[in-house]
Amino acid sequence: MKNSFLFILLLFSILMMLFILIPILVLYSFVPFFDFIIIFSNRSFLETINVTFLAGLISTFLIAILGIPLGYLMARTDFPGKNFVQGLIDLPLVVPDTVAGLIIFLTFYSQGILGAPLSRAGINFVNTLYGIVVAMMFVGAPFMINTSKSGFLSVDPKLERVSLSLGASKISTFFNVTLPLSLDSIVNGLVMTWAKGVSSFGSIIVIAYFPMVAPTYIYNQFLLFGTDASAIAAGAFLLITLIIFAISRFITTKMMRWLRK
Repeated sequence: MKNSFLFILLLFSILMMLFILIPILVLYSFVPFFDFIIIFSNRSFLETINVTFLAGLISTFLIAILGIPLGYLMARTDFPGKNFVQGLIDLPLVVPDTVAGLIIFLTFYSQGILGAPLSRAGINFVNTLYGIVVAMMFVGAPFMINTSKSGFLSVDPKLERVSLSLGASKISTFFNVTLPLSLDSIVNGLVMTWAKGVSSFGSIIVIAYFPMVAPTYIYNQFLLFGTDASAIAAGAFLLITLIIFAISRFITTKMMRWLRK
């Protein structure tokens, strides 16, 4: 019985992995090796990658600063309208990307409620890095908030009470007890937030077609040159992203082991 259950788990796991792997292999079957190598010396492609990853890092950093405190608040306090706030946090997950892009555009364009005063201060969002960052923040925020909330919920409140009973302040308890114990979830949230940001298309293209991010560049290649050109760009972007993911997972795993010692 135990072996049968294990076999079923293994079978479904293999099917799931094949479902992910086969389309990736199909993509690379459209990519000639020589052209694949050449694209890494293509200036416009490299500039696109720089813009994409820079905007992803900035948006993830800002979301972490604002989202982790909100995640802690949602995990540790009860207040009127908490369910409404949770629904608001989750809203970007269910809103279509193009709708998210339109929301951001109407808010931050030169006549928008936030865009108008900021444009008078010289900060413009349409077709700028700022626009890309706020679009990434809007769609990525739920990942950071919800994963940090889950991490804080996994910490036994008794440990926090012990720290407080020993004379530690609430802020000291947060940084020395709660935060380290929930770091696994927070790091996962950072990775997922960054990944959502750099893979976003519809939410960004409405407010900032230029400077191009990688998904927009791939779409543009498809419109101008067809499947082969877009497959080359997509394959290169996928490879870079996989390498970054592998490195980040390796570093975070080592870091977590070191922190647990």
